[in-house]
Amino acid sequence: MRHPDPDDWAGPARRVRVGDRALALPLRYPDSACFAAVHPASHPAVAAALPGDALKPVRWVDGRALLSVAAFRYRAVTTADSPAGRLAPYGEVSVAVVVTRGPAPPVLPLLRRRLSLFVLHLPVTTAEARDVGATLWGFPKFVADMDFVEERPARRVTVTEGGATVLELAVRGGGPVLADRRPAVMYTTLGGELLETVVPMAGRLRVAFGGGAGTLRLGEHAVADSLRALEVSPAPVAVFDFLDHRSVLPAGRPVGPAPAYRGHRGGERAAGRFTVRYRHTPPLDLSAPAPV
Repeated sequence: MRHPDPDDWAGPARRVRVGDRALALPLRYPDSACFAAVHPASHPAVAAALPGDALKPVRWVDGRALLSVAAFRYRAVTTADSPAGRLAPYGEVSVAVVVTRGPAPPVLPLLRRRLSLFVLHLPVTTAEARDVGATLWGFPKFVADMDFVEERPARRVTVTEGGATVLELAVRGGGPVLADRRPAVMYTTLGGELLETVVPMAGRLRVAFGGGAGTLRLGEHAVADSLRALEVSPAPVAVFDFLDHRSVLPAGRPVGPAPAYRGHRGGERAAGRFTVRYRHTPPLDLSAPAPV
């Protein structure tokens, strides 16, 4: 089935308020850097981490659950206001369980036209992104520092908070370049409800399989400890190296009651460090204004 391009998404706009700011959804992310990996983890431990029983972890071929770890550098974020408003560019790393609503055969949900995820942790580099995501979708966001390294075929991000490493994700994509227009279905909890948000996405990527394609290293931090308790493997089953990426984040819809899930709260700060280092360059501060 062919999925529409995010640029062609024509759903309704929705006026919302976050603190003292009014804005219109959806949010559009027309130019993002992205890479991701899928790692096996303990099925019983992951199932116990999910709120309620409406969602079930997908089973891999060996019976384990699967965690998606995805890193984003959002170069531009616009609102649906007229004229369009903006959010500051920011970094984000999503740690999410690959799920299905109700039982499903092993592996099959990975092959469906939509990939469904329940978000466990979502560090970002600005309080603005944290507050918008937490208020409107219930995303378990906290402000952290993120240092990206782009040295293709190797790409890496290190997430820290308060000087403690949360995680380091490294991927090495390979193979032919493929087009990808499969949307993601993001599940969160908000106001006692399970919220479902369909996120149209499009991009070109390379996929690599097996443990040699990447590494997930956990640090000494509360979030790292929670992932260690899920027995997540440092070796991925697959990695996804996007050459370009676009997406749209519309309002979600309640699909049933659910216990609250908040995740790590983090400290109060306006922004975290947000850098990228390319081959033969020092780290560039992405939060600093461009020179005139």
